[in-house]
Amino acid sequence: MNIYVDEKTAKRMAVIAVERGEKPEVLAEYAVAEAALEYFRHRKDDPAKAVQP
Repeated sequence: MNIYVDEKTAKRMAVIAVERGEKPEVLAEYAVAEAALEYFRHRKDDPAKAVQP
């Protein structure tokens, strides 16, 4: 998966990454994962529930 972020978001992510000691790409992964989790939070058809950890 590739995502585009605008220049302002890239600058914000760079600052957050430094403050948290993470790479911006890792922060983006967290954000995408959280968005998917939130989308399926109250649904019974979450495809990830069938996946074993």
